[in-house]
Amino acid sequence: MATAILYVLLITRFMPPVKPVSSTERTVLNSSPSEKSAGEKSVEEKSVEEKSVEDAIDQAIAHLEEDDFHTQWESAKQLSKQIAQWGDRSIPYLINHLQTATNPDIQWFLVRVLRRFDHIEVVEAIARLLTTTQNEDLQVEICKALTDIGRSAIETVSELLDRRHPIERRVLAARVLACIRRSATIEPLLSVAKDDSPTLRLIAIEALGSFHDARITPILLAALEESSAEADAATCIEAIRTLGRRSDLLPHTDLVGPLRWCLLSKNHQIAKESAIALGRLGTKNAAIALGEALMQPVATPVKVTIVRALGWIDSDEAIQSLAIAFRQGTPLIMPAVKPEIAKALGQTHNPSLKIQAAQPLIDWLQMHADEFATDVSADDLNQPSAELKRAIISALARLGEIAAIEVLIPLLASSNEQIKIHALSALDQINRESAKAQLQDYLADKNNSVETKNKVRESLRTW
Repeated sequence: MATAILYVLLITRFMPPVKPVSSTERTVLNSSPSEKSAGEKSVEEKSVEEKSVEDAIDQAIAHLEEDDFHTQWESAKQLSKQIAQWGDRSIPYLINHLQTATNPDIQWFLVRVLRRFDHIEVVEAIARLLTTTQNEDLQVEICKALTDIGRSAIETVSELLDRRHPIERRVLAARVLACIRRSATIEPLLSVAKDDSPTLRLIAIEALGSFHDARITPILLAALEESSAEADAATCIEAIRTLGRRSDLLPHTDLVGPLRWCLLSKNHQIAKESAIALGRLGTKNAAIALGEALMQPVATPVKVTIVRALGWIDSDEAIQSLAIAFRQGTPLIMPAVKPEIAKALGQTHNPSLKIQAAQPLIDWLQMHADEFATDVSADDLNQPSAELKRAIISALARLGEIAAIEVLIPLLASSNEQIKIHALSALDQINRESAKAQLQDYLADKNNSVETKNKVRESLRTW
């Protein structure tokens, strides 16, 4: 593709803009032999000339496929000059090569040349290639070409959305309009946003999500209401993702209500995307909706996503919901969810909320202190309980609350080396000087057993 880019840099230097054939020129070309001037060419001469155009293009394309860079360079430069002279006559031959070429570099070059012609056959040929190629550079160039052709390309392609055309042709047209992404495409895309074809609806919703237009919001909200049908799941998900990015609509449009409804969908992907969208909106009502859903009997993967979304919001409502959920047991909050809650609480950045986020974690360590003194085999390290312990310690380290030091110190006596390492790191991150002072008090406290204190001292040798 780098070679093709070099072609274009050369082309833009040597190739003057193609002039469309004027109405006067078309009249002359279509006039009878008696009306033509003596200097005009005969049909036989034109046939020979057309043949020379075809041969020249064939030869030039063949040279572009050779390995010799100098030959490619000369062929590209010469072909560009000739196409500028031939004008519209070169279109059929260029399209033919575009349809038969398999080399992405050659296709890229042909698209770059054809973008100079504002003709329906050019638009259709380039558009069809868009649906067949998997080459990303070529896809980008096709979209640029259709955008450069401009409004006439949009008008031409929009006509193909009509129900009189086969569904394959309508889908092709929708994909092309979605690629162009100009405001002029909004109207035609809206026309198929509620089409009977799920494919057309999905393409339209995805493309319309790029625009901030008042006509689009009702379409997106309507797509959420149709999420019960399996065929509409992809469209619903795309609408959810778009609405999650549209916090600008919140002052005059209720987005939380419809998304809360989707949050309880039986389709796990729809529910998870709704949680992500609410997390991005980040409002008080969004946090409340997520907190309420977290206490409902929804699937564990969905609850994990809800927890993460609440962690992003970082508000009083979000922290309260996470803290309440953390204190719950199974089956409401399964073991796989609790480590995620600990991580979410540890992400709290608001200084005024950090102690609130740390408290349920501190309480848990105090309640399960005896568990850390028991032996833990290597096989147990991957169990949820061990994962939860590590998640809690890491969360307290990130929160940096001095109040956590007291419950972290006894963990240095754990028989689990990973727990001890995590605890030492946490004490260091929270406040090393405060940790040292409290460690001295702990070792001097007669209420603590000699065995436990000796284990703590042993752990401190590496600190």
